Amino acid sequence: MSETYVVRTSVFSSGERFPVLLFRDTLQPVPLPTRYVIDMRRETKQSGTIERDVRVLGWLYEWAKHVGMDLESSLRRGEQMSFREMVGFCRYLRACRNHNVIGSISYKDKSRVNVLSPKTSNIYIDVVQDFLIWAAKEFIPRNEDPSRVREAIRHAKESIEQTFRGQKIGGRNAEVRGLTDDQFNLLREVIKPNTAENPFKKSTQFRNYVIVELMLAAGIRRGELLKLKLSDLPIGAKKTLSVVRSPDDKEDSRKNEPQVKTLEREIPLSRSLTQDLWQYVDKHRKNGRHKYLFTSYRDGSPLCSGGVNWIFSVLFKKFFLEFDTKLHPHIMRYTFNDRLVRIAHEKKWDYNRVVALQKYLNGWSENSKMPERYARREIEAISMELMTEYQDDLYR
Repeated sequence: MSETYVVRTSVFSSGERFPVLLFRDTLQPVPLPTRYVIDMRRETKQSGTIERDVRVLGWLYEWAKHVGMDLESSLRRGEQMSFREMVGFCRYLRACRNHNVIGSISYKDKSRVNVLSPKTSNIYIDVVQDFLIWAAKEFIPRNEDPSRVREAIRHAKESIEQTFRGQKIGGRNAEVRGLTDDQFNLLREVIKPNTAENPFKKSTQFRNYVIVELMLAAGIRRGELLKLKLSDLPIGAKKTLSVVRSPDDKEDSRKNEPQVKTLEREIPLSRSLTQDLWQYVDKHRKNGRHKYLFTSYRDGSPLCSGGVNWIFSVLFKKFFLEFDTKLHPHIMRYTFNDRLVRIAHEKKWDYNRVVALQKYLNGWSENSKMPERYARREIEAISMELMTEYQDDLYR
């Protein structure tokens, strides 16, 4: 990620993953980011989120070094980054950590320099803002009058927030949509085992087929897929797939443990898909010393996120380059919601009933705003249909 700093994840005997920012030459932890993670992130965030935050702080430290600033010492002295320094770092961040940017940076015009999307840029800015506010509170001198200390903390917080607020990017991100019917049918056709179009080796065809079908049928996230255990499968009187949260699992040997970020739930599965899952377990799954469902065909270790990404990358390059839609694991979740909403619309279900169903099946909270976002394509199609009927009635 940089020349001076590197992120490494330690796995403790408890199973906890602890990402930490290290000096590359000594492999010693960088003190303040490590303290920040312990104080503010360790108890409330999953390891994947912590790793992202630590990586962003590594970029902050790398930028500071490049401009001749000893960030660690400055923060320990209770000194804050200046307005100019914060703006300079935000420009560096938006330009994908390019130090040599002249003029404006626009996400709409990427011809001159790579630019982060507004959403990604703003998330990274929030990470740095939170870290700097924490440091300000930690190192403001405490030997003064308590009221002055409180005022100094308030002023530092407002100053940092105001500066970064002005650096956040407005505008819309590219909308993610599920697969069209043609793309959906193509994907299901080429992923079938033992067909001429299937691009994978015989040893992985059935596993990859079950992965794609399960993600389309159940709408589960990549992390949820990878955390499935044999005990979660439908069997006997149990007709559902169990999605279970098990962070910091001692049994999980993967350095970067997949995360279940949604609520636990039971998802009904068809008899046909259930039979395919057990056929994979009985005849195609390479056994390892664990109970995770999906495994590497090489050594039987639990399949990692990169393995799932590779499956979709191969399919995209082989069959989907001509389409305007990228193919990646999370597209399956959007496609699931599109088709779920379509069926509910055809059955003339009440809107609130549909939303409640989406929230449960996707593991979203009661107050989640995700249902509309994840069924964007189908909601647009329903809106077009409704508007056509409305205007036909208006002008007949």
